Amino acid sequence: MLLKRSILTVVPVALLSSLIPSAMADAVPVIVRGKVQMQDGSAPGKSVGTERVCSDSNGSGPGPLTDKAGVYTWRMEVDFMRSRVCYIHATLSGYVSTRVDISSLNPAKSVNFDLATITLSIAGSDPYQLSGADSDVPSKSRQAWKAAGAAVMANNIAEAAAQYKAAAEASPKYAPAWHNLGILMDFQRNLPEARKAYEQAIAADPKMMAPYVTLARLSIKEKDWATVTKSTAALIPLDKKRIFPEMYLHQAVAQYNLKDMAAAEASAKEALNPKEKQTAPRAEYVLGRIMESKGDMAGAKQHMLRYLELQPAAEDAALIKAHIDGLGQPGAPDPDLELIVR
Repeated sequence: MLLKRSILTVVPVALLSSLIPSAMADAVPVIVRGKVQMQDGSAPGKSVGTERVCSDSNGSGPGPLTDKAGVYTWRMEVDFMRSRVCYIHATLSGYVSTRVDISSLNPAKSVNFDLATITLSIAGSDPYQLSGADSDVPSKSRQAWKAAGAAVMANNIAEAAAQYKAAAEASPKYAPAWHNLGILMDFQRNLPEARKAYEQAIAADPKMMAPYVTLARLSIKEKDWATVTKSTAALIPLDKKRIFPEMYLHQAVAQYNLKDMAAAEASAKEALNPKEKQTAPRAEYVLGRIMESKGDMAGAKQHMLRYLELQPAAEDAALIKAHIDGLGQPGAPDPDLELIVR
């Protein structure tokens, strides 16, 4: 998560000693089951570690390994009377993990829990991660930079944005300040200002990859196909480790809307390149739409169904199913080629 709220529970000291024995007595064994997947929805193909982290450190520690399909089963002690935040994440060198909150598990309701899926992605692949080390900040911008960080920790987004803007304007060639400003503007749905900040970040450091991705995503939402094309064309040669396979998907979507179907098909297939560590499953749906535009309804259906197999919980899964059912018929639902959710 980019921005988090801290939940603090204050217990009067006089009551603390009376609460501890009761809380400890409420530790109950439960069984949790879950799954770890890669960013493209595929199985890890190897065992992955799991870890529980709690805000009071009690109960924090490593858990069981997954199997190669990413499935794990964990028998753990849950003390649901204790006021704390606990979550589970996956551990794999070179990757970052989403996390699943388990703070509300209540053994009074059940002792068996199926958890949400955890996703692993290559480290550095979240373009909305606030970036920049304090030691790298130009001296002219350090005061505003530190104030911005403090405001982020306090969840004061307006103040953080103002301070990142001050830092960027004081040192216009320091790209992270512009990019962080863009992220916060994006977070507040101020897309015009986010766009300006991302463009300033790119101008300040054309080799910084994240602003190209965030600008492409913003431009997809605004259907600005020229900017999408420009952003993808600039980033793809820079992304030697293919951290952002989604850029091929963005490129395919722009090319489709610009009526260059041959190029769109090539880009969509590259987004699904099985030789790469990460792919963009949504490209299967885009390929389906390309086949549909050619009158190949059987091919269209095949690719769209494949996408639903890869991403059964897609936000617009029901709409895509309705589109499949109405292939070749006037008035069929028309889902967007790509969903950019923020």
